[in-house]
Amino acid sequence: MIEFVLHCEPPKHTAQGSSTILKNFKTGEFFIGKKSNSKAIQDKNYLLAMLLPHQPKTPLQGALKLEIDIYYSWRKSETKKNRAKGTMPVITKPDLDNWVKQFNDCLTRLAFWKDDAQVFDMHLTKFYTDKPMIHVRITEFNS
Repeated sequence: MIEFVLHCEPPKHTAQGSSTILKNFKTGEFFIGKKSNSKAIQDKNYLLAMLLPHQPKTPLQGALKLEIDIYYSWRKSETKKNRAKGTMPVITKPDLDNWVKQFNDCLTRLAFWKDDAQVFDMHLTKFYTDKPMIHVRITEFNS
C-alpha cells in the first residue's frame, strides 16, 4: 500500500478544461490543443513536483484500489455557519472525473503503476476545509 498526503492547494485546472482551438501557422490548419502556458499544464507540472517525493521504487502490479480525498480551501464568500461545520462537499468545478484523469496521468508518468487501467476500484471525494490537501491511498488487491 502507498499512502501519503500532499499539503497543498489542490489544482483546479484540468486538461479537458484547457483545450482550445489553435492554428498551425505553417499549414494554416486548425486543431484542438493546449497552449504551452495554459493553467492546466502549469497545474500538471505542479502535481508532478508534489508527487515526485512519494514515487515508489517500482511500479505497483496487478489490480489496484485508489482512494483520493481532495480538500480545497474555503471560498472567500463562504458563510461562517458553513465554515463551522468543518468540511462541506464541493459541488462546483472542477468536475471530479476530469480532475482525477489528470491526477492519474501524473501517477502513471511517475510510474506509481504501469497503467491506470490497473485501477479497478476508485473512491473520490472533494471538500472545502480549513486545511487544503490531497490524501491518497493506493492499495494492491490481494485475491
